[in-house]
Amino acid sequence: MKTHIIILLYIVVRSVSGQLNDHQNPLLSDGYNQSKVHVMQDGHQDPIPSDVYNQSKVHVKQDGRHQPEYYGYEPPCPDAEDIAPCVCTYDSVFNVMDLNCSAVENEDQLKQIFKTDFPFKNFTSLRIEHNKNLKVLEAGVFNGISFENIYIVSNKLEVIELQALDSCHETATELYLINNKITSFPFDELSLFSKLRDFDISYNSLSVIPADAFHGLTALEYLYISDNNADIVGTFQDLPNLRDVYLNSNPITTTIPVQFIKTGSSDLSSIGLSGNNIVSVEPGAFDIVDGLDIDMDHNSLSTLDEATWRPYLEAGGTLEANFNPLVCGCDIAWLFAEDQLLEQVYNAWCTDGEFLHDLDPSIFDNC
Repeated sequence: MKTHIIILLYIVVRSVSGQLNDHQNPLLSDGYNQSKVHVMQDGHQDPIPSDVYNQSKVHVKQDGRHQPEYYGYEPPCPDAEDIAPCVCTYDSVFNVMDLNCSAVENEDQLKQIFKTDFPFKNFTSLRIEHNKNLKVLEAGVFNGISFENIYIVSNKLEVIELQALDSCHETATELYLINNKITSFPFDELSLFSKLRDFDISYNSLSVIPADAFHGLTALEYLYISDNNADIVGTFQDLPNLRDVYLNSNPITTTIPVQFIKTGSSDLSSIGLSGNNIVSVEPGAFDIVDGLDIDMDHNSLSTLDEATWRPYLEAGGTLEANFNPLVCGCDIAWLFAEDQLLEQVYNAWCTDGEFLHDLDPSIFDNC
């Protein structure tokens, strides 16, 4: 009888032990294959995932927990002394690495800085701002270092040479060159910027801007080339994601031709053409998009031609036409028809000083 009791107790103990092994300590089965186990001071097990274990040394802190110390880790930024007066900053939380070279003294110094050993060659941004020393951005100056966002703003820069930005062809999403003295820019190279989303070269001294250079920039959304006093040659086409294009104060003279801005974009929302010397606009000059606003303020329009503007307004577009010498004769009677398209024309005045919206529609009865 005693023998049977002993055997029965043995079976129960083995069964309970097996359940504990299978269910209460998974780290000793499948979990063990995936991690190393450290027993902390409070008796709990602290698994270290295998990917961390394989990539780092493990340091036990005073509280008993682990802190990885990565081997082969190199600080993202180059040695500060090697790149001075450029300054590199790194935000490990957002994984953002920026380079500010606003204090460089001349072209040779900038070129020498980029001959330094850079542990990582892909930066988030480059800034050169309020610098009076750089006059030329030379070909190959960045020596293979790439940037996503380039801000070269409010400097005395005059020339950007061909291949100066070659290392950024496949990375640049924003290229801001605002308020410099740029007279020469390699527009022939623009088609190589496959990810370029924002391009702003406003407030410079360009004399010619080839609109054809922007063809095929499929990622481009915002294009600003205002205030250059430049002759804009060609047309803006094949820009399927364009939202805004500003060509103010260049000036553009005489007549806007057919298909001048025919981007094919259904997202186009603003076209800026104010401050030019535009005398007329040919029918079919612009994309026809619902909600598109065209700013024609401060030009030389004497009329708002129905063939040009009716299709655009009927599609839901709006027109700003302030400070134009509008004659306000029978040529604009169509704006006062039953469809009341006049409501989509903003801030327009006649040459006699009367506000377009204040005209009595009956004056067009005999037109």
